[in-house]
Amino acid sequence: MDFAIGDIEVAVIVGDDFSLPLRAFLPGLDLAAFERDRESISPEFVDLDRDRLRCAIQSFVLKLDRRTILVDACIGEDKDRPEVPAWSRRSRTGWLDRLRAAGVAPEAVDLVFCTHLHVDHVGWNTIDVGGAWRPTFPNARYLVGRRELSDWQARLAAGVAAPIHVRGLRDSVFPLVEAGRVDLVDEGLELAAGAALAFLPGHTAGQLGLRIDRPAGRALFCADVMHRPLQIANRPFRPRPAATHGLPRKHGSPFLRRRLRPGGWSSRRIFAAPDA
Repeated sequence: MDFAIGDIEVAVIVGDDFSLPLRAFLPGLDLAAFERDRESISPEFVDLDRDRLRCAIQSFVLKLDRRTILVDACIGEDKDRPEVPAWSRRSRTGWLDRLRAAGVAPEAVDLVFCTHLHVDHVGWNTIDVGGAWRPTFPNARYLVGRRELSDWQARLAAGVAAPIHVRGLRDSVFPLVEAGRVDLVDEGLELAAGAALAFLPGHTAGQLGLRIDRPAGRALFCADVMHRPLQIANRPFRPRPAATHGLPRKHGSPFLRRRLRPGGWSSRRIFAAPDA
């Protein structure tokens, strides 16, 4: 699945495509309130009749001013994730094949941008080579939010980080830090003209997004600021579970209303089915 933002080419590399019970994931949801939106959201994003929510875990590859940038690296393979059996010690998932089919060899990736450090966003950062975790993208620099990494390190030191994320840090993030492959970044950093990092705390303490603001097109790659197009509307619900790290949950509808107004940044194209 490909699309463009002006002269920026974007490929969507799907890791997993699945569905969830709609009202279990969005508790307190009144389905009747969405009837007026049925034609725009069903069946591509949600099946209101069957109470099912379409979901995907996926990466974005941007061809941006002669650079190839991978945004988030899905779940990966061979990683120990006993809390989620479908994610644990996986093999032959085809993600690398789909990346290559999109015309992107791992060696051609210049930057890997980690919006945040949850396990379903960093898994393909590394691969198992002879029992050691090595960079999947041998020529890339890995961009990690300074606040994001600092918060996780503090949680580890305090013994309050969830075990699944501890394992994710140890097999998909820390090996890159130790190998000197990580650049710690902050909001405002420009990856190219009109392409800068935005600070989007809430889902995690240091989550970042990539804001595209060029004359030929605007977009925001906002990771888990929101999970579904349903949340664009002003609805009194939030997803569950949500890892807010004790922060106010100000992401979602208020955040998007500021950017979907005239002159704001439309994220709608990021919701190419299955989803972002």
